[in-house]
Order: sequence, then structure tokens, then C-alpha cells
Amino acid sequence: MLGIYKGFEALDAEKLDTNFSHSPDLIAFGTDWDEKFVGWDQYKDVHTIQFSALKSFRFEARELDVKINDETAWASDRPHWEIETKTGERVSEDVRITAVLKKFGSDWRVIQWHVSVGLGKRLHEY
Repeated sequence: MLGIYKGFEALDAEKLDTNFSHSPDLIAFGTDWDEKFVGWDQYKDVHTIQFSALKSFRFEARELDVKINDETAWASDRPHWEIETKTGERVSEDVRITAVLKKFGSDWRVIQWHVSVGLGKRLHEY
């Protein structure tokens, strides 16, 4: 999980994407409603596109918890991220992340990924 965060901070899609399963079994949800991706073919360009618009990305793990059972692991965290776009927009917020990982040989790869900002935070914006 920390390798994933470092990939985001480096704005290095190739480095980041080595942490994800490149199979049809991958499921990923982003923070926007339309960000649901099923399979690597749908997800493979997401980080490259996102990073092309960003100037910086900082991740701070706050409550990272990982459990392992044989060849499966699951993780949760409520990190803080700070993002600056190339147009100068800044985002600073706490998010929630959950992931399921599967062991492939000696490497762990994400097969399910979910990022959200929480409904309560969204309701307070209105």
C-alpha cells in the first residue's frame, strides 16, 4: 500500500500500475460516480491521464491497516491527500481507501480498489 502511495506522489503511472493486477479480475472505483473500471483493459490508462493534469500529489497514511490470509490481503486507510493541478487548483482532504490484494508469486497485486471522500463530507458541501 505504501508503494502505491509513493507511485501517486511520484506521479509515475508506470511505477504505480505495477501494484495492480493486469487481469480481467481487477475492479477499481474512484471518487467520482462514473469512475468504475472492470478489468485492466478499462483501468490501464487511468493514472497516465490523471497524472498528465497534475503538478503534485502528496499522500499521508493515517490509519493504514492490512490483514493477510494465505494468498489474499485486504487493506483500509483514511489518509490525507494534497493535490495540485497544473492549472493551480488545490485539493486537500481526507479520503477513505479500501483494497483487496492477491499474491502472485512473491508479489502482491491489487484486485479491488476503492477510493471515496465520504458521504458526510459531500453533504456538508451543499
